[in-house]
Amino acid sequence: EVLKKMIGGRAHVVMSDMAPPTVGHKQTDHLRIMALAEAAYEFAHEILIPGGVFLSKVFMGGAEKDLLNSLKRDFTKVKHVKPHASRADSSEMYVVALGFRG
Repeated sequence: EVLKKMIGGRAHVVMSDMAPPTVGHKQTDHLRIMALAEAAYEFAHEILIPGGVFLSKVFMGGAEKDLLNSLKRDFTKVKHVKPHASRADSSEMYVVALGFRG
């Protein structure tokens, strides 16, 4: 609610680079970052204009499938991007969803 008031209207883009502190246990770290990505998506779903864009950091590990399915339903195009700066053994990816159907 605070963010909505600060924005004062609808948004063209919602971008989340949130990440919880990692504990070194891949499954736990994956579930924690997915919870943040899902919270960002829920916020985006409420505030994006039709045609808007959503971008969020995720760790690939299995639990991202539900989020990806929701994004594919609500956006016209969904892609995964691995940053060049990310280590090769890292499961870090970004999901980019274009064209919010609103």
